[in-house]
Amino acid sequence: MNRWRVYVLMRGFAVVGATVTVRAGEPSDPNFPKQWGLQNVGQVIRNVAGNAGADIDALAAWQIHAGLPTVTVAIVGRGIDPHIEFSDRLLEGRATVGDLFDTLDHCTHDTHLAGIVAAACDNNLGISGVSAKAIILPVRAFDSCTGTALAVADGVRWAVDHGASVILIAVQFANPSEELASAVAYALSRDAVCIAPVGDAEGPGVAYPAAVDGCLAVSATTNQDVVSSLSNFGPQVDLAAPGRDVWSTWTNDTYSFLGDTRETAAAAAHAAGVAALVRSYAPQLSAVEVMDVLVSAADDLGPVGWDDRSGYGRLNARRALELATEPAIRFEPVDPRPDEAAPGTPTQYVVRIGDGSQRVVDDTASVFLRTAPGAFRSTPVESLGLGRFRVTLPAIPCGGWIEYYLVASTDQDVTISDPLDAPTSVHLLRASSRSTVFFDDFESDQGWEVVGGDNSNGRWSRVVPVGTSAQPGFDHTSDAGRSCFVTGQHFGGSDGTNDVDGGPRELISPIIEFDGPDMAVSFACWFFWSEIGNEDFLLVELSRDGGATWTTVDTIASTGQWIERSFRLSDAPEVEGAQVRVRFSVSDLPSDSLTEAAVDDFRTETVHCPRVSGDGHPDGIVNLSDHRAFTDCLGGLGQDILPVCFAFDFDADGTITLADYAYLQTRFESR
Repeated sequence: MNRWRVYVLMRGFAVVGATVTVRAGEPSDPNFPKQWGLQNVGQVIRNVAGNAGADIDALAAWQIHAGLPTVTVAIVGRGIDPHIEFSDRLLEGRATVGDLFDTLDHCTHDTHLAGIVAAACDNNLGISGVSAKAIILPVRAFDSCTGTALAVADGVRWAVDHGASVILIAVQFANPSEELASAVAYALSRDAVCIAPVGDAEGPGVAYPAAVDGCLAVSATTNQDVVSSLSNFGPQVDLAAPGRDVWSTWTNDTYSFLGDTRETAAAAAHAAGVAALVRSYAPQLSAVEVMDVLVSAADDLGPVGWDDRSGYGRLNARRALELATEPAIRFEPVDPRPDEAAPGTPTQYVVRIGDGSQRVVDDTASVFLRTAPGAFRSTPVESLGLGRFRVTLPAIPCGGWIEYYLVASTDQDVTISDPLDAPTSVHLLRASSRSTVFFDDFESDQGWEVVGGDNSNGRWSRVVPVGTSAQPGFDHTSDAGRSCFVTGQHFGGSDGTNDVDGGPRELISPIIEFDGPDMAVSFACWFFWSEIGNEDFLLVELSRDGGATWTTVDTIASTGQWIERSFRLSDAPEVEGAQVRVRFSVSDLPSDSLTEAAVDDFRTETVHCPRVSGDGHPDGIVNLSDHRAFTDCLGGLGQDILPVCFAFDFDADGTITLADYAYLQTRFESR
């Protein structure tokens, strides 16, 4: 029994819910009758008659909740082909072996699992997925049908970092792996559910990573509701689920059964689908709580209580949703939630509050906010009807911020906040205006300095990149751009050709003059490290004295793809000066790994507030502080007028007098 389970039982996790017994009609998908794992009425599957009710009770579960496109399920294994059943919800994933962008199915395996998890339901095509609106993230860690624990662990971590909250690790290793154990622990620490098959070796010993503490281990059942003889068994088994003779999606937009040696993977896919249902239905539950719901909801098989073949029993989707406890209400942004605002301008967005077990009372919906450390103040949000509300955040000056959270109450006096743990966690809005000072897409030479190495050991070069598994095959610029800076790829070639050895290898920007309250620096980068030997990083360093001294502002670990990063000069307040340079530095010390880097689309922007008439500071708005500044400026004449006072010379006569005050009052009151 895995440690997460012990933890939940010790803290007394409580589950409640109303029983639902009504079965809906079958969906329109023509192959649904073959899906005995979702509805078993005793139909014959591959010449074997089933036992009625030996299923996960999917139809009744969907009457409670049919899923939302708010949960991303990563499938780490052999790659996924696009299929008409889910291609509109298939994200661009990653491969941790070979071509980083080749996430296609290399073993006619994970495409099948993706359909079990998330095939579209009731669309007059093929089959129904357990969670038919879930998002699928493919992560290929195998070349063909074989792979390493290290590549799988890397895939799990990548999936966590790219938004997966349910991770189906569709692989089986006979031996333990520290890398896999660490990756599962990493996922759990970031609130992601890991699920894996127990293995199909017909004997004792649960496969890895299913045997790892913190990973839900799933064995396979047949349509006669017994654990398949192929399933491994042992003390780590948590759950059983339909796995033998499962009909699902296949390559080339077709459908098929999966082979007998892959039964537990199909079973784990059913569990991943139910986990996705639970996560969209009850988003307030943690990963640990979701796993506990799945095992607590299981229908007991075999000996009474837990056993080493079926764990706590066969998966039951209906009861899992009953035990999950739907939140009283949910907060779902209709518009993207803003994180940056124009100075001096109120910010609005629309949020939907509803789709829970209770009805929200419109006049209780409020936003709590503060613009400085201290207490939050509340203000109502505007009801637009149909559960939609317009949130209005007040104008703030450039460089200012608002911390805020939403609160609403139901007709049963239950109060819910967004974020759920507010005010411990809050949303943040910053105000700024930006003007581009320097931009380089590296299509021409704008004066970058290259230090260290040559083309045989990772010297930075401005080229049209030649792709390998460690280097991009294209630049980041979305339009007609083709060039970027890469390490040692002047001649192209295969993996490791001219990669970084030794170091550091430095790419240094020209001097950029800084004149303003703040500057934002943004860029696209690619960094690859093969995870052999000592870990390498791409360092981003800042100088404000023309390159005499440097401060590290970002440390980038292996990405294997283009990513966008940014920082502000104010993030390093201890660094002073007006001559800004940025340095990208990468090393392989000692030279024991494959290390490559690339940079593109470098931009610096002055973060400022536009001067408005009557804004003496300037901070983008006219407020009481400007009244005080106006008083200080009264009587200023000609050349003696202070620079701050020019904003108050409304009649342009070079003098600040009470005659200008009426104009200032108008500006203030209009805001």
